[in-house]
Amino acid sequence: MSTRYLLAGLLAGAAASPFANIESRTLPFGSLIYSCTVPNTVALTFDDGPFDYTEHVLDLFDQYDAKATFFLNGHNWGYMTDRPDTVVRMINEGHQVGSHTWSHPDLALLTPEQVTDQMIELEHAFIEVIGKIPTYMRPPFFSYNSETLRVLGDLGYHVIHANIDTLDWSFQDVCKINTSIDLFVEGITNGGSIVLAHDVHALTAYTLVPAMLEAVKLRGLRAVTVGECLGDPQANWYRDSRDGTTPPGTGEPQPPTGGVHPDGICGGPNKYVCGVEGYPCCSAYGYCGFSIDHCGAGCNPEFGTCGFS
Repeated sequence: MSTRYLLAGLLAGAAASPFANIESRTLPFGSLIYSCTVPNTVALTFDDGPFDYTEHVLDLFDQYDAKATFFLNGHNWGYMTDRPDTVVRMINEGHQVGSHTWSHPDLALLTPEQVTDQMIELEHAFIEVIGKIPTYMRPPFFSYNSETLRVLGDLGYHVIHANIDTLDWSFQDVCKINTSIDLFVEGITNGGSIVLAHDVHALTAYTLVPAMLEAVKLRGLRAVTVGECLGDPQANWYRDSRDGTTPPGTGEPQPPTGGVHPDGICGGPNKYVCGVEGYPCCSAYGYCGFSIDHCGAGCNPEFGTCGFS
């Protein structure tokens, strides 16, 4: 577990929702979602990027006037922060981005604290690249357990599965990629609607993706984002920061007065403060710590101290 999130811990057990507008959402948090609910829509989703072939995938979607959802890693096939233009292009062209964890671990093998660390570290990268945090995620390998889902729910994530898996990662051979196309066609013929593929593979980008887009078009379906296919307004797909903290004020900060959360959470509806020695600063993401991310820009003086002495 990385040092700067040493006290991140779980958000479970909070007396109230960790997000101010969570009650207004109709989609479940921390529960698996397998299929679209809006008729005649298909959500083509791509995991593990961005990578060398992602720009070509975006070009194809532009040609078909179609939209996709990209579940991104912070560090998998390279670093997401090394390809900011690609991620920004996704947003600007109307696609949806979601979380696929920082480094693509098997979440079922991690402790709750480690799951939290994976998600929060990627949130920092999203803030750096696009200035906001997704509310949708997909577990790597489709692997999870009840504790995984509880943590993801507490963190405010919709958990997206799929009911069509192209298995494209295993058919990256010119003699085999047609198997992925067949799986896709069979899937949508049988009513499947959320599709898994991987934009990090060349044959997916250059063979499978155009075949899928053409099949969707020929069937009179619409290729849309996961959020759209679930009828979720675009305003709900992201949040500006982890709720429960506010930007520093311009006046003289008052001493913190709330209680101390045992997992190092600060702010929120219960106004938790940073009271553990050595972890004095409340970051913009609602966690106590001592690094520049906690004590520097975005540090909230209402729930801890800020700056370095």
